[in-house]
Amino acid sequence: MSDDLPSLFLSADKIEALAAWKSSEHNVVSLHLPADASGAYPATLDRLIRETLASDPAAAAAKRDLEHLAAFVRGRFIPGSRRALSAYSCAKYGIFEAFATPEPLNASLTISDRPYLRPLNDLRARYYRFLSLQVDARGALFTEIHLGESVALESLPGDYRGDGLPGLVRRADALYRSRRADRLVLGVEPELLEALEPLLEPDLQNRLIHESLLGPDRPVEALVERVRHNELEAQAVRENVLVSRFLEELRAGGAVAGLDRVADALQQGCVKRVLVRDGWSKMGRCCPACGRLSVDHRSCPFCFRPTDAVLDLVAELCDRAAAVGIEVFRVVRGERFDGIGRIGAELAVPGPAVRPAVQATRSLRGRFAMKRGQPSPLRPR
Repeated sequence: MSDDLPSLFLSADKIEALAAWKSSEHNVVSLHLPADASGAYPATLDRLIRETLASDPAAAAAKRDLEHLAAFVRGRFIPGSRRALSAYSCAKYGIFEAFATPEPLNASLTISDRPYLRPLNDLRARYYRFLSLQVDARGALFTEIHLGESVALESLPGDYRGDGLPGLVRRADALYRSRRADRLVLGVEPELLEALEPLLEPDLQNRLIHESLLGPDRPVEALVERVRHNELEAQAVRENVLVSRFLEELRAGGAVAGLDRVADALQQGCVKRVLVRDGWSKMGRCCPACGRLSVDHRSCPFCFRPTDAVLDLVAELCDRAAAVGIEVFRVVRGERFDGIGRIGAELAVPGPAVRPAVQATRSLRGRFAMKRGQPSPLRPR
């Protein structure tokens, strides 16, 4: 395993490679660690390691990975303005990747046959990937920005404001596509923008952000801060729009609110989008036979088997939604949203069609409830 410091920048190639990789054993350690200004995060990691060693049989075989993570956190991770660290280690295959995030993550340490990426993917869904092009008379600079981190891609000396502009635009288009960017940020003077923008492909023109004050002479910290400011504003606008639309749908019967009703709708395939309060969790129940999730049913309302406890029903529902391509939007600032149960679902079918199957089954179960010792009329004698 290399001792080189892993980059804390999360590229599209790295996340795709981690998502596709699977070990033949349960030897992949995934760490999600909130970083606080008081410096208590190493103690949080120590607690996670102790709890994992005590509860997970696979932890003893992952001792090298746990030691590597502890050494990295204590000696080589500098939080600064970063709010959390995601790290993935598998010593047997020489894998160690670490990424910083601008928002805190719930502390967790898991051991499995593949990286546990859900916390990181939930965060990535709210953040764009930016390609920045800064141009002046002395040269051009390409930078990629994602999750509050940046990486310099190319620095091209020379004056590209004249005949070299078409070639620079072609290079921008190639990098934009190869890096899987979502937005192009142009740090150029307004006069240069007028010449450059018509040369861009229509798709790039629609995804263009102009920042005339961000020339190549500005420090990368200023670039990241400006992009972060714009991104926060855009996130607030989208959240306000989605929450307002959800509340309107809820009043019109096209949405449901509350954990119990969302669980029913999602498991009946009636949902097109889930909205959930960021950071909220709640225990629930799961049927070990059919996998049915519920808030508090000690026995399954469908197959009548005893159910098991689920530590985080909210996370389990969101995982299942994402697995079938349903958007899960995490509400960060929605005070209006908290008053209706902290979770809601926009429906793909009218509201009255959501619960009949559940209600009918529960009614049937109540109608045939028997005293102890009597045979069930649902089964042959």
